[in-house]
Amino acid sequence: MSRRTYLWINIISLILIFIYGNLLAERYFLSADMTEARIYSLSDATRKLLKDLDERVTVKVIFSDQIPYPYNTNTRYVMDMLNDYRRLSGGKVVLDIIDPGRKEEFEDAAELYGIPPVQVNAIENDQIQIKKVYMGLAFVHGDRIETIPVVSDVKRLEYEVSSTIKTLITEKKKTVGFLTGHGEKPLLRLREFLRKQYEIKVLNTAEKSDEGSSRPEIKDIDLLVVAGPTKKLKEEELLAIDQFLLKGGKALFLLDRVLADLQYGFGRENATGLEDLLSAYGITIPSALVYDISAGMVNVSQRRGGFVFTTVTPYPFFPKIIDLNHESIITKDIETLTLGFSSPIETKETGGITFTPLIRTSEKSGVMKPPFYVAVSRKFRMDEFDKPHQVLGLVASGKLRTKFPDKEDIVKEGETRFIVVSDSDFVSDEFIGAPGNAQFLLNSIDWLSEDDSLISIRSKDIESRPIKELDPAIQRLIRYLSVSIPPVLSILLGIGLWMYRKGRRVEL
Repeated sequence: MSRRTYLWINIISLILIFIYGNLLAERYFLSADMTEARIYSLSDATRKLLKDLDERVTVKVIFSDQIPYPYNTNTRYVMDMLNDYRRLSGGKVVLDIIDPGRKEEFEDAAELYGIPPVQVNAIENDQIQIKKVYMGLAFVHGDRIETIPVVSDVKRLEYEVSSTIKTLITEKKKTVGFLTGHGEKPLLRLREFLRKQYEIKVLNTAEKSDEGSSRPEIKDIDLLVVAGPTKKLKEEELLAIDQFLLKGGKALFLLDRVLADLQYGFGRENATGLEDLLSAYGITIPSALVYDISAGMVNVSQRRGGFVFTTVTPYPFFPKIIDLNHESIITKDIETLTLGFSSPIETKETGGITFTPLIRTSEKSGVMKPPFYVAVSRKFRMDEFDKPHQVLGLVASGKLRTKFPDKEDIVKEGETRFIVVSDSDFVSDEFIGAPGNAQFLLNSIDWLSEDDSLISIRSKDIESRPIKELDPAIQRLIRYLSVSIPPVLSILLGIGLWMYRKGRRVEL
């Protein structure tokens, strides 16, 4: 045989090996995940959850058979992941694929398990049409049913599936209490998200305090969330929080020391009494605002000649945090988060409690004292970013002593842990969608409630990886080099080729 024949035989053999290799890998679920965060592999937390399964969990897969692009790619991804769940669970996770070909039975099953149809755009016959499809999962364990109504984003699918299975096999959910009655942020999006894993309870200590019949008490919850109160708490309410902590309760404090308004451009001090309570534990939040050269962006509208133009500009009072504590499980996999109007947090060792910073500004930040002028048009000089890292969030853990030692019939000291962040805007319904914000808040709640097994899964799909801020001179140098180097290299390459060809002509 000729050399060309051998060449074609080798090429065809390689193609056949490649095809059959992929078929075998698909059949026996063999794969290689080359991503840094291993986003296409089940995490160790999921593997442990599946290994510890004692009873069967049935997954009803309710997907239409003709789902238009790009949603049709989700079907393969979902099935691959669910097959991994089935394999790693040793058969404890059972897949029940509802046949979409039997339309009436398929739609009855969707209605039974609470999977709604969704409308998506499809291009057929060169026209955009609206199609009704089903893309949901139902999880059944005994007489309990949990659903993922629509699988539209597969980035968080592992977390949703694992948390759903964990919810099904957990006998009793832990309870998260939200303090209200003092102008706190409602955090409706957060509450709705937490309902799958936690019982949600609303606490209004202000009403109990006004009744005056008995001392208000915080009980029957595992974790207290205090998010941005704007009114002063009474001493009885502060005592109730103090006693809740000293009896072993956990808390998440999201406090605004300065109430600033971006629209009007000014801020004012906010005194709630909680800053005095934390001061007794060794934590001080002064009446000041932090600004940072690593800044979040805001939209600025300007009217020019009868037209309104919107531009995006950095706003130093919204610090974009890239200095997170990667030694803590809460923040180790979070690349960035963006806070609102924040204040510096200072600590003083009291002997029984330790403080671990979680969130810090960059090394080029500043602190503003009253009056607080925060207009978007305010300009900063480089020499105003003269402060080192400022702590904006921390963990406090250890033995607390009560702020009210003269009170009778109370607990004087006790072991606990809590988190303090000097801002609540970043978890509001408007800002919680910023990269890292929701992950930080949910990780904090899981860690405080001692249910941190799924933290690594939630943070696995974070993609925002900002670079650290550079000096303006270095920024300009990089900009000029990136523009000038490609054409210079092209010219040098052209000159080199011209000289090479000229040399060959001379030789010939």
